[in-house]
Amino acid sequence: MKKLPTLIIIALALAFVFAASPPGAAEGVGTVTQVGTDNAAYIYQEVLSEVIVMQLGNENTASLDQVGAEHIAGVGQVGDKNEMEIQQLGQRDLLFSIQYGSYNYGSITQMHSSTPGSAGGNVSNNEAFTYQSGLYNILNLMQIGDDNIASVYQIDDGNETFIIQEQSALAMGGNATFVVQIGIGNWSASQQLGVNLISRLLQMGDGNSAVVNQNGLDNDSSVTQNGNQNSAIVNQG
Repeated sequence: MKKLPTLIIIALALAFVFAASPPGAAEGVGTVTQVGTDNAAYIYQEVLSEVIVMQLGNENTASLDQVGAEHIAGVGQVGDKNEMEIQQLGQRDLLFSIQYGSYNYGSITQMHSSTPGSAGGNVSNNEAFTYQSGLYNILNLMQIGDDNIASVYQIDDGNETFIIQEQSALAMGGNATFVVQIGIGNWSASQQLGVNLISRLLQMGDGNSAVVNQNGLDNDSSVTQNGNQNSAIVNQG
């Protein structure tokens, strides 16, 4: 928990830089700051999007694809050999991701509904906020549809989480997933398919596992694991 002030500092720095963007930034801006050795950043943008990447350390890699318009992404990597892969494939998606430590991996995809002509209008507006602190944490997140939100915090070592959120065909209303893993070797998987679904998961300890599967309309789940080697399965819908 002592590392959380660093999260706040980096988040404030990202917010300041975005706020200070000069006139004309809406045309598409990519800013990369690298301090260290053998860091790598790849950025692909179409129109009206903005990316900021800050890498402090060695052998960090960040890859960002912004297909569509008006996306915003901010990535901070502090440490060594962290890897982040981001795809924003819809419109007006927002993402902030921080990796603090070494050998952390993240893959995040935000995209339109897979159903053409869905009631949401294929506008997207997905949001994701992630923080990994420690060693060998793994994050896989996919958001499909409009107005989904995900917030993930992994603190300590060897935690893994897998998240998929997708709206039902012809449905309006986004889904939300919140995951906090504090400890060593925790694992979780969450799948939500529907409308206005909410999943909350807190793992504090070591070696806990949880699976959440929600389908349908207006389902809400909350799982708290405090200790070691606990397991939980939630099915709704």
